[in-house]
Amino acid sequence: MGFDLSNYETVESRLARFWASYPDGRIRTQMLNYTGDACVFYAELYAHKEDTNPVATGWAEEIKTDRGVNATSFVENCETSAIRRACANFIFATQGLEIAKPYRDWE
Repeated sequence: MGFDLSNYETVESRLARFWASYPDGRIRTQMLNYTGDACVFYAELYAHKEDTNPVATGWAEEIKTDRGVNATSFVENCETSAIRRACANFIFATQGLEIAKPYRDWE
C-alpha cells in the first residue's frame, strides 16, 4: 500500500482542529536522539495545559538527505511529523485512514 496524497491532511490543519477543540491544551515535544544525520522526536498532546497525562503521543524519525526538505530541515520536519502522529493518534486523523494506536494505560 503506497502513500495516497489525497488522504493527507497537513499538520497545520490538524493543529487548527486541535486548538479549536482544546484551546487550553498544550503540546510538548522533545528531541530524543540527534546524530547530525538523523534525529528522533517525541510529541505529547494534552487536552488541558494542567493535565499530567497526555491524550496522545507521537514519534518520528528523519534522516538528512541530499535533496528535498530533509536536505536543509530534517530536524524541523521530524518535530512536525511527531506532532502530526500525535494528532492522528488522538482524534485528528484523516477520516478513513487507519493508523497504529498507542497503548494508553491510564484509560
